[in-house]
Amino acid sequence: MCQGVDEGAICDHRFAQGGGGSYRVAPQTGVQIHFIKDGLFVNFKSSTSVALAQPNGILIIEYPRTFDLHNLRKFERFKTNIPVTFFCEEGDKKFEDLGILRDLSSGGALISHTKEATKQKPLYLSLELPTGGSIKLQKAEVQNLRKNPKSESSPYVTGVKWKDLLPETQEGISRFVTQRSKERRENHR
Repeated sequence: MCQGVDEGAICDHRFAQGGGGSYRVAPQTGVQIHFIKDGLFVNFKSSTSVALAQPNGILIIEYPRTFDLHNLRKFERFKTNIPVTFFCEEGDKKFEDLGILRDLSSGGALISHTKEATKQKPLYLSLELPTGGSIKLQKAEVQNLRKNPKSESSPYVTGVKWKDLLPETQEGISRFVTQRSKERRENHR
């Protein structure tokens, strides 16, 4: 949690308690903060204003005047909420599942769903894009798997990388990315 987002303001960061460890920083000394959010690596140096010893571990630092940003992703991702169906074949076993496409990029997608997939195995996805066009039985390789304990309806989250993009899939994704990029630019004005 970070409060005080104006330049020169105070940033109040509440550190997560992990394994009973605590953070001790002397007042008026430097701290360096690194974190990754949505594929963006953020790094900044600052000095602490007050370090308070409390059960929930509060450290107050000055808001940074400058910070470094590095995009760790090769392709920009766009958040979505699109229904998707997919199937996977593993030897004799074949399963089909419904899910929600959480984000989409030219390189892959993030899906939340009910049945567990296997890493490095191909999935075949089908969905209708809101910008027109569709993706039909597009091959994608599972790159990342995680369990989402917060969701009972979609307990699994799977990151996939597109493989052997079909021309109609590439055109649909390109149109989607172009439209979302345009919307993003217009909203930043």
